[in-house]
Amino acid sequence: MVALVWFAMLGVDFLLNGAVFARMYQDGGAFLLPPAQAAARIPLGYLAFLLVAFGIVEVDCRLGIVGVAGGIRLGLVLGGLGGLVWALSLYSIASITAAEAGALAFVWFAAVFVGSAVAAAARARASVRRLALAVAGFDLGCFAIVVAAQSSGMVPTVTM
Repeated sequence: MVALVWFAMLGVDFLLNGAVFARMYQDGGAFLLPPAQAAARIPLGYLAFLLVAFGIVEVDCRLGIVGVAGGIRLGLVLGGLGGLVWALSLYSIASITAAEAGALAFVWFAAVFVGSAVAAAARARASVRRLALAVAGFDLGCFAIVVAAQSSGMVPTVTM
């Protein structure tokens, strides 16, 4: 179940960072690393999401949340609080704009929100095969949107 939650979170992360907030990363600024350096550290971000996926599954199991609706409520609370704490913490100590802090908070919110919904949906099923196919389709869709947006010039591609 943790792997399924993690893959769902990675799809959201890829979509938001590769398309929605791509300009923020391209423009850089004092707070963000240059694209080449940031790209080299992406595995650390994916590891962070894996750790959060473990946490989501643990909280979901301990609270006995079963079903998408319960997962959505959990995701709203955990994702909302986590994203807000993340944004306020960064904004208080780093040379980051409020918009950048908000964007990074939204990435965490969305990833935890989707991860919580997937975890609770998985707990409601005897077999997660269809859910796994849905997550794979979701991730492929996110990838296709990012590729299309970058290929069409709607969003910048990261140059190294």
